[in-house]
Amino acid sequence: MPSDRTPAKSALAERRGKPSHRDDLRNELLAEAVKVVAADGHEGLSIRKLAEAIGVSPAAPYNHFPDRRSLLLAVALEGYIRMFDETGSGMPDPDDADEDASPERLFQSFVAFIRFAMTQPHLFTLMYESELVRPMLAPELGEAQDRGFQFLRREIARLAPDLNEHERSVRVATIWSAVFGFAMQANRAMLRHQAPEPAPHDLAPEVVRQALRLLAA
Repeated sequence: MPSDRTPAKSALAERRGKPSHRDDLRNELLAEAVKVVAADGHEGLSIRKLAEAIGVSPAAPYNHFPDRRSLLLAVALEGYIRMFDETGSGMPDPDDADEDASPERLFQSFVAFIRFAMTQPHLFTLMYESELVRPMLAPELGEAQDRGFQFLRREIARLAPDLNEHERSVRVATIWSAVFGFAMQANRAMLRHQAPEPAPHDLAPEVVRQALRLLAA
């Protein structure tokens, strides 16, 4: 008697037959969750659907993620890893002391940050505007954000060494507000333009340049 299984159903059945405790299950779940969030946003992310997508029992993901919030948190942290890779702002550079102070690295990092917000809007929203940051910021996200903030403070200290601590703090807050505010508006598609006005992705470098002029003030 011929089987009524489609190739897709047969493949899923075969995957379901694999042990749910396989060593790479957490990474499989996280990779699939990141893909779902990047494509459609975090609101519809379901542990049950995630288990079905990679072919394990509905209970298997709970061995790695006890609830949906823990899964979202892992996805957000993966987003920070990807963003730091793109912006080069995640870890201190041991060669910093040997480099001449130049705004180019900070400029490129900010432009890459805005580009990440525009090209990964759903991940960016999870990282900065989701239930993970309201009403209280998840400590793990706070640590990730602090890594980026320390990069900003370190670069500004190198570029403007004569500023006292108060003046440096004002510059940091003002520059970050300008860049982050632009990134948020770009992420939400709030920046409207009509020809001959430049498009948001063309405006981004100019906004960053204007913000960094504060270092010369």
